[in-house]
Amino acid sequence: MHGTSGSVAAGVASVVIAPGYGGPEVLTVVDEPTPEPGPGEVRLEVRAAGVNPIDYKVYSGAFGRDPGRLPIRLGSEAAGVVAAVGPDAMGPAGPVAVGDEVIAFRAPGAYATGLIAPAQAMVPKPATLDWAQASGLMVTGATAWHALTVTDVHEGDVVLIHGAAGGVGVMAVQLAPRTARVPPRPRGNPGGLRPRPGRPGARRGSRWCQRGA
Repeated sequence: MHGTSGSVAAGVASVVIAPGYGGPEVLTVVDEPTPEPGPGEVRLEVRAAGVNPIDYKVYSGAFGRDPGRLPIRLGSEAAGVVAAVGPDAMGPAGPVAVGDEVIAFRAPGAYATGLIAPAQAMVPKPATLDWAQASGLMVTGATAWHALTVTDVHEGDVVLIHGAAGGVGVMAVQLAPRTARVPPRPRGNPGGLRPRPGRPGARRGSRWCQRGA
C-alpha cells in the first residue's frame, strides 16, 4: 500500500478504516486530524504501509465482532519520512530527527498518509530497500527472528521450516544460520532428527534440530 510522496503537515491525513466487519468492501478512506507529536512521539509521512494477514483477520471479524471497536484503523507497520518530532523523541537507534527515513513497527493505524507514533517504534530504513520493501519488513521479519531466537538455533543445526513459501517462512530461511541446511517437510521423524529437550515448541513438532549436522 503506497502513500503520497508529498509532505504531510499537521492537520489532516487520509486514513483507511473499517466502519463495519466484513470483506474488503467495508474498507473506506476518510480524513482524520493529525495533531502535533507529543513527548516521545513523531509525526510520520507514510510512503508505503505493510499489508499483513492479521489486518484482514481484524476487520473481517475473525477475532470477534465487538461493535465497540468500530471504526477500526488498520495496519501496524509502515515506512516513511519523519515530518515532525516531539520532545525527547528517542528511537532504538538514538534520537529521531525531521527528515529521517524510517520504518515504523508497532505503529497502529499505519494505513494512512500520515500518523503519530512513538519514537521507540522508529528504526532507520536501510538504504538498500525501497519504500514498499521496507514497509513489509518488520512484522514477518521480527516474527521469524523471534522464532529462531526462542528455539535457540545455532550454526550447525538442521532447521525445519514449515510453510517456507510464506512471509515468515521466507524470512526465516534467510535469517537461519548460513551453515544450516533447510530440508523439505518430512513425514514423521525426519531422518532421526530429534526435538530439542525441554523446548515446548519442539514437543509440538514445530522444530527439529540436530547438533553438528
